[in-house]
Amino acid sequence: MRTTGTVIFDLDGTLHCTEKALVPAIRMAMADLGFPPASAEVINALYGEPLEVFSRVLLSDEGKYHADFQRSIRKHQRTTLPRSGALYPGTLDMLEELRIMGMILAVCSNAGLDYIGLVTRSLGIIDLFRFLVGRDGQASKADRVAGIIEDSGTPFNVMVGDRYHDIQAAAENGIPSIGCLYGYGGEGEMADSDRQVASPPEIPKVVRELLMGTARSAGATPAP
Repeated sequence: MRTTGTVIFDLDGTLHCTEKALVPAIRMAMADLGFPPASAEVINALYGEPLEVFSRVLLSDEGKYHADFQRSIRKHQRTTLPRSGALYPGTLDMLEELRIMGMILAVCSNAGLDYIGLVTRSLGIIDLFRFLVGRDGQASKADRVAGIIEDSGTPFNVMVGDRYHDIQAAAENGIPSIGCLYGYGGEGEMADSDRQVASPPEIPKVVRELLMGTARSAGATPAP
């Protein structure tokens, strides 16, 4: 199959309907540490942020309980993800369609690689991705996206995500972005994305249009 480009996905709020498995895991972790459970709305607004931000907002602890909180979340999500984890409707077909189009698929998340692996394995999509990149070092999301672009070696690359980090990472790398309005971004957070979608099944069409536009700009004939 001819490779035509690389599509780099955020995970939570883009592919993974995170609240179904993570709200209960986080609430149980809070209870383990003696904190009252936060509302789903407060937890959902944090997806896409590094885990230390969850700790700071939910526990107001300035890092005091962060390590214990992280361990407890990981313990509980090993149960809640296989039991309750879910893709957004149409996500699997969308990923398969992109692969048929010749796209390399990648995940770049602010979560750790262990979490990314657990989610993608639990949801049965891990084998669809060539790259799984998490925040296990100090590199910014833009730097990690740059690494994927370099490693994939494709002339066309696009970032798909639901939070401002994703749109900024695309802009810093000079690639187009697709903002997912169905995810966890706040009002207006996707305003700077190049294109916006209301559901995963819309993504292949937008990727195809962006690919054709890039090819026309370069004076090449786009793949069908």
